[in-house]
Amino acid sequence: MKRAKRTIVIIGLALASCSGPVYVPTHTPTVLSMRVLATTTTYPLLQDLAAGYKRPDVLLAVQTAALNWEAVYTQLVTGQVPFALTTFLPANARLWVAPLGHDGIAIIVNAANTVPALTVEQLRLIFQGRITRWIDVGGPDLPITVISREPGADIRLAFDALVMQGRPVLLASQLALSSQSVINLVNVEPGAVGYVSLSWLEPPIRAVPLVAGPDGQPVAISVETVRAGTYPLHTPLFIAGASPPADDSPYRDWFAWMQHDEGQTIIERWQRGLSDPASQSIGENRGASG
Repeated sequence: MKRAKRTIVIIGLALASCSGPVYVPTHTPTVLSMRVLATTTTYPLLQDLAAGYKRPDVLLAVQTAALNWEAVYTQLVTGQVPFALTTFLPANARLWVAPLGHDGIAIIVNAANTVPALTVEQLRLIFQGRITRWIDVGGPDLPITVISREPGADIRLAFDALVMQGRPVLLASQLALSSQSVINLVNVEPGAVGYVSLSWLEPPIRAVPLVAGPDGQPVAISVETVRAGTYPLHTPLFIAGASPPADDSPYRDWFAWMQHDEGQTIIERWQRGLSDPASQSIGENRGASG
């Protein structure tokens, strides 16, 4: 089947600088109501981007929900919502997209697991159930417990594309319905392995360095290695929609702001696991979604 072309648009607009962390209007402001979906991975970031966007005399009211990619895509193509924030976009998706940056998929193990590094091929064999003990890849003498996200989650789809490459994940793997669930299971199971977004890394979680090829060196996941593309499991971060925003649309102004300094600072804070405290008034906190 012939692949549909994907259009990637960089929005270039000169935007006013932020007025500060809290805007107190001197008169009745204009309220801009916008609907933007987020995948379960990007929902905390969307909260931060909504809380951090300040314009004089304007209040941003964002109606959003955290859904898996398949539900997001259905609502986009059927016109139920105009735009969504995601880290996964299949090659044949017939959508307008604007890139915002990159995320990385961290391979996490219990803090006591001493496995020094894994190749992507070893990781694939582990999630297929063909490598079953850590000692076979230089780790402790423990059985491996595979933790995977549910089918349809954007991070699961990205992991399948980058690591599994058409091979099925072990049927006996434990399914986790959120990033926090993956972390909880890995923390209590000495032999567990799972994956989460870079933005979820915090002590005592241990992320295993990855080797991209047979002659490569192990690369630890970080904002810098994801941005440089040296860490092998990096994914794009997009705003997607069935069609681009109109030139005079508040969506266009907001998305352009995301692509420039203030928006990029918030995205980097999210990547480093530093949520904007102002976003807590908009919805769930980082630990309650993803």
